[in-house]
Amino acid sequence: MAQQGRDLRGFLDLLERRGQLRRIKAPVDPDLELTAIADRVLAMGGPALLFENVIGSSMPVAVNLLGTVERVLWSMGMERPQELEALGERLALLQQPRPPKGLADLKRYGGLLWDLARARPDRDLTPPCRQVVLQGDQVNLHNLPLLRPWPGDAGGVITLGLVITKDPETGTPNVGVYRLQRQSINTMTVHWLSVRGGARHLRKAAALGKKLEIAIAIGVLVDAAIVITENVIRHCEKAEEEKKCSVLSAQCSVLSLASCASVPGV
Repeated sequence: MAQQGRDLRGFLDLLERRGQLRRIKAPVDPDLELTAIADRVLAMGGPALLFENVIGSSMPVAVNLLGTVERVLWSMGMERPQELEALGERLALLQQPRPPKGLADLKRYGGLLWDLARARPDRDLTPPCRQVVLQGDQVNLHNLPLLRPWPGDAGGVITLGLVITKDPETGTPNVGVYRLQRQSINTMTVHWLSVRGGARHLRKAAALGKKLEIAIAIGVLVDAAIVITENVIRHCEKAEEEKKCSVLSAQCSVLSLASCASVPGV
């Protein structure tokens, strides 16, 4: 299944074919109600949910896509838990490399080198995300079906967006999964810990007297490979992170990337 479901639409189709997606056509409020439903379904080990009639927005909302081990495996192009365990062993070799002790070790390291050599992302010059471009006064975050999960939350949030920043000195990019909260019709705040890559970039930019440019990708298949990369190896240096991202993308399938329209170099 390595090449199936490599975008959000494809993954939703895959889940529906396998009986792991339920479409909710009844009106649902994104303020507290939708997340309460999702929380209960997740606790029951239930299916992914696609809310097609979100009050206040014309856009659907998909939740609980990675709510079971089975669906996590599918998102990474796998079928069996043993495949995920094997991937963990391959990442461990990069985390703590050691001299090979025999033919078996040589074979494992050879496989890692092959993964690193072939893990080049595709570049899409005409991506779907460029079909509609809104700028300036056209931007209205209230049109997005942002969720308010808890009564104490100040506003709607994006919980699984890819936040992309660049080191203001080197230009090296960082991708993080950070919580984003709407503050106004066209502004949001990013919630990140001080140890995260985006926070380090912000501190550097502030010290240089620069603004930090940020790009945010939503509506993509944020699969388990990306989440693992961001959360498990977020403290690694750039070279190690790139190696592990390469192994993950080669193991799961080739990722397709597009340049950001508003942030050059991303």
